[in-house]
Amino acid sequence: MNNVKEQSGAAPLAMRPDGLMGRAFGKVMEAMNTRSYRETLEVLRPLPGEQFLEIGFGTGKFAAMLLRAAEGSCVAGVDPSPTMVDVANSRRGIREHPDRADLRLGTAESLPWADDRFHAVLALHSFQFWPDPVAVLVEIRRVLKRGGRLVFTLRDHPGHAPDWLPNAVSRSADEVSGLLVLLRDAGFVEANAHLSPRSTRIVTAYRS
Repeated sequence: MNNVKEQSGAAPLAMRPDGLMGRAFGKVMEAMNTRSYRETLEVLRPLPGEQFLEIGFGTGKFAAMLLRAAEGSCVAGVDPSPTMVDVANSRRGIREHPDRADLRLGTAESLPWADDRFHAVLALHSFQFWPDPVAVLVEIRRVLKRGGRLVFTLRDHPGHAPDWLPNAVSRSADEVSGLLVLLRDAGFVEANAHLSPRSTRIVTAYRS
């Protein structure tokens, strides 16, 4: 989606889907991302009863998959788009488990949950939209339990990443290497990159 343009100074549609066009865009991206959602689940290996946080949950597809994959688990999340919050919370797989899903409007720089809350934090195709990834990693470290895992699924930008992306690491020549450096500098351990057989780029790390 490198051709997404800013309209009237607003954030690009990919960054903050809004209104009817945003809903349609979300469905298109969900279909494109479904394979990478499955591959992320394989890397994550969710366990029954775990507490998960997804940053930038979009249509809620992956959150619903998590709830199905891990019996008794809970999924929380923040997304900056009111449209996506409404779409996700209207999803059948989320509505069926109101006591296990907490998907809210918000940003990754200020997470409204207590310290040491989650067993795992997920960011699927959202890292590129973080203007201050260092500040977000500080917040993630705060809410993640000791030994908890952090999983990124990164968008593959053939050629040059879009200039409008707010994350300088994502605009760099090697997003994966840049993210690994950020994770190690932020005090995360065992930071590693995983390339699936289908070329999904996944980065994992643990809170020490």
